[in-house]
Amino acid sequence: MMRSLSRFAIGFSNDPPNVAVGRGKATMTLKELVIDHLEYTFERETWQPPLAEAVAGLTAVQAAWKPRPARHSIWQIVRHVTVWKQSVLDGIAGNPQDADALEHSDWPEVSGDDAAWEADVRTLHEVAGELKEIALAADETTMGALVPTVRDAPSQPLMQRLLRQATHDIYHAGQIQYLRALQGASKEASGR
Repeated sequence: MMRSLSRFAIGFSNDPPNVAVGRGKATMTLKELVIDHLEYTFERETWQPPLAEAVAGLTAVQAAWKPRPARHSIWQIVRHVTVWKQSVLDGIAGNPQDADALEHSDWPEVSGDDAAWEADVRTLHEVAGELKEIALAADETTMGALVPTVRDAPSQPLMQRLLRQATHDIYHAGQIQYLRALQGASKEASGR
């Protein structure tokens, strides 16, 4: 086993790397890592489209489309992500939501015109912006401070809540890209 692993270690050392990491630095603080993750899962593209890009340019009809009646639409995913982002904000504010009530309000059916869809997308951007502002304003100590998740559940460090929420974004961004492709509404297909 050691022999097979050693071939991967060629060229690696314990010395600091001479390559830029993150914001042009060889190391990142935890705060910088959290902000980087928030940005690259919601608003800035790297190797995968972020959530904001995944929902951009869709009509209400495209957003409400489902591949099967029992599946979720892009619009439902947007509302789901927004609900859970708001839950994180509420916990950070010291007002955690009730888990059962949150679960029961999740994944409602959606309908409406383009204005209603665009309003939901704006709300998604607003709550994402609030989470990013919290990360930008936090110092390293605050990033490690415990915040409530949902009522009667263990608290988690702020950085963990923010990282998990960002990971949730990119998971659903992938689903949205797939739903776009299934209905021929991908950016490549639509020329957007």
